[in-house]
Amino acid sequence: MYTILHKHKSLTIAVITVATAGFFLWLFFAGGVSDIITPSKRCVAEVGDGCITLRDYRRELQRYANLLQNQEMERLIQDQVLSNLIGQELLYQKAKSLSLLASDEEVIEVIKLDPSFSEGGVFSASKYKEVISRNGMTPEEYEDYIKKMLTIQKLINLISNASYLSEKEREVNLLTHSTYLRGKLYLVTLSEVSLDYKPSERELVEYYQKNRELFKRPEEKRVLVWREKDKERALAIYKGLKEGRQEANYQEITIPRDREKLSKVLNAEIERLGQEERTSMTKEGEEYIVLYLKEVLPAGYEDFEKVKEKVREKVLEEKSSSLLLERAKKVAEELKQGKSSELKALSFSDTPVSQLSAVARVDSKDLVKIVFSEDKVFGPYPLRQGYGVLLVEERAKKVLEKDEEKELIRDILSLKSEALLTDYIEHLRKKTKIVVNKELIGG
Repeated sequence: MYTILHKHKSLTIAVITVATAGFFLWLFFAGGVSDIITPSKRCVAEVGDGCITLRDYRRELQRYANLLQNQEMERLIQDQVLSNLIGQELLYQKAKSLSLLASDEEVIEVIKLDPSFSEGGVFSASKYKEVISRNGMTPEEYEDYIKKMLTIQKLINLISNASYLSEKEREVNLLTHSTYLRGKLYLVTLSEVSLDYKPSERELVEYYQKNRELFKRPEEKRVLVWREKDKERALAIYKGLKEGRQEANYQEITIPRDREKLSKVLNAEIERLGQEERTSMTKEGEEYIVLYLKEVLPAGYEDFEKVKEKVREKVLEEKSSSLLLERAKKVAEELKQGKSSELKALSFSDTPVSQLSAVARVDSKDLVKIVFSEDKVFGPYPLRQGYGVLLVEERAKKVLEKDEEKELIRDILSLKSEALLTDYIEHLRKKTKIVVNKELIGG
């Protein structure tokens, strides 16, 4: 949420709309409405003395409901939402400690300007109460939420206002964005190198020992699964397991290897299984599922013989990368000497220096060199697959209009503010005890 608030730096209708939508859409999220609207202190995460409740988490997830249909994106989104909520809570606690708490008058102003509560363009107290009540909220709960968002916004504004550009930064950034290039980017890919190399057994063992973290094995749970449509039959299997009897016709699964094949319900149940409680029974659709934790294999390192081929691939990959870099350096040196190259090259013209980083990994220091230096050859720079060597044939300066310059400086300041805010949140994370309830969110 703080990322959204950061883009609206005043108490405008945009902030109000975001806040209102966040409350009223989540009721349609998967899960029982009564479970969500009932006041609960179940914490998805404890952040210092604060609590991110399950309803907060579900409400925020609802904003990404269309993406949650994609299983590959689901875990990524859930992690990002939780991270955002933790960042929000950290900022809120810090804002309160700095006495930046929003006033009741500011909360009232926001609510009165919200079109969701107006009739004929005028705020209606009766409609406000009706909308809040219809969605299972009390005015107090909604007003507390608005106060929290406005309080966070005060701290964000304070941090953003601390961002500035020195004259040197201003000059460099303007030149970087107003300098246009014409030239070529020579591509050095794996097709340019030939690797005829067979690593020895000793080399493979040495690589494995030095890079054991690459071959780390996570903790594994081996679980037996029975699926029955008859409830009494499922209960009989469950009770038998409790008494030490194990029936046939089960499926054996291994977590995390088979995690993606299972529903969130079953993953959550398996997550709860442990040495003290090895048996569980739940319902999924029309089936009753009985689970039994057969064994837990602790995290460790894969045996060398088992991952020997993977080790060989890694050694060859690093050797190829090394040869590739050597080849790219040679190409750069030849171009500096004025020699031509037969490598494939991407020609470009009227291209801003700032756009180079979209193609190759050119850091800010090198961008400055490209702008101010009279040299023509730069690199090599890492590409997605291989390296690139830049040949600048011509530089041209574009005179920016006053409005363009103002917009550019505004964008640069915004990026700097966002970077400052991100660093500040990370600083707060390190100083605050954060406990995530993975069992509650099924992660």
